[in-house]
Amino acid sequence: MMLIPALLTVAATALPDASETSPEASAFMEEASAWLLEGTGLPRDYRSLLQQMDPADRLQAIVFLRRSGLLSGDIWALEDVLRPALPPALDEAPE
Repeated sequence: MMLIPALLTVAATALPDASETSPEASAFMEEASAWLLEGTGLPRDYRSLLQQMDPADRLQAIVFLRRSGLLSGDIWALEDVLRPALPPALDEAPE
């Protein structure tokens, strides 16, 4: 009986505090939560989305994706996690 409250306490302390998460990382995690709830999974370009983040935000997002079950088989090399943020890809022609 005492095990469930203990597990809930540990789980609550393991989650990052909202004040420790950047707005960019928080927005990505909210979007990823929507993917999870909709059952769509990760988009094909999720790696490029993460590469546009600062390394600290990228690491938080990867941990979130792993914990949520969205990222289960894809391996991230340490160099990729720590690489400086890349500029957004120019997919659209300027107007």
